[in-house]
Amino acid sequence: MHALKFIFLSLQLALIVFMSLPVLAPDIGLWWLDNLINLQLQWSLLAMLSILLSLKIFRATAIPLSLLYFPIILYNFGPLYLPGLADDQNKAVLKIAQLNIRYENSNINEIISTLLDTDFDLILIQEVADNKVDTVGKLTQSYPYSVGSGSPRNYTSRLALFSRWPLANTKIHDLGYVEGRVIETFVHPPDSDTSIKILALHPGAPRNEVLWQLRNNTLEFIASQASSSALQQQIVLGDINVSPWSPIFKSLAKNSRLQNSAAGHGYIPSWALFTTNHLTRLLSSAYIDHCLVSKSFNIRDKQYQHIEGSDHVLISTILELD
Repeated sequence: MHALKFIFLSLQLALIVFMSLPVLAPDIGLWWLDNLINLQLQWSLLAMLSILLSLKIFRATAIPLSLLYFPIILYNFGPLYLPGLADDQNKAVLKIAQLNIRYENSNINEIISTLLDTDFDLILIQEVADNKVDTVGKLTQSYPYSVGSGSPRNYTSRLALFSRWPLANTKIHDLGYVEGRVIETFVHPPDSDTSIKILALHPGAPRNEVLWQLRNNTLEFIASQASSSALQQQIVLGDINVSPWSPIFKSLAKNSRLQNSAAGHGYIPSWALFTTNHLTRLLSSAYIDHCLVSKSFNIRDKQYQHIEGSDHVLISTILELD
């Protein structure tokens, strides 16, 4: 029993460390530790399971663990659930969809057919396979303005942005590696002099230290591009392979002077390792797909839906326009 208690308490110490990193660590120089920070949902679920086990087996530890875990969970997840500003139903809106369709997805035709019938204003498609370019390009039937990350009409470099509204001054920033292409364009809503800057990206997953540093460099570039612009309305969009709890994400939001549109709209299991059913999706998920927007925007709504064949969900964000 003493050995079992020692193991149990050792695991609690590790949990406390992992859960406290978003609170205590302003910077992390270890790629694998930064990745572990992204799993706050899993650490929190293990913490609650530990409290239940302590009630059953090690009763003396139940109250101390509760007093430790619940404030940390509240700190980590509270900002995702705190209500935002009241919306104004009379204002025009910009409806955005973002979806990593997955290269090997066999349901691309069905996905594109469904998107053709939606009322989004902007759609960002990620992981466009070379042999699916023509299929994805069918979106131009409903979204006549489009940009690809290879060139304005080339969708083969992972990213494709489609719009109902005109796009202008498009640039493709090549940061020197395969996933390092960033779309920069400007959306012009109808009957308005407003210009909205869009930065769309999909840096590679940080599976090792080199890829981790490339992703970080990409996010630093994005922050610089956003902060150096005089435009009052900007949007950063994409599967950026980092969660809101990472110091890297916090640095992106702070240095770009943008707000996380997820605030007040809850946890979104945007990527999942296992997609057998909704429960396995949730338990193996990480929140790594994001839409950061200027603080002048009010976020009216944010929702997600599961997409057949993809390990990501489709995320919709509705922004109010002045």
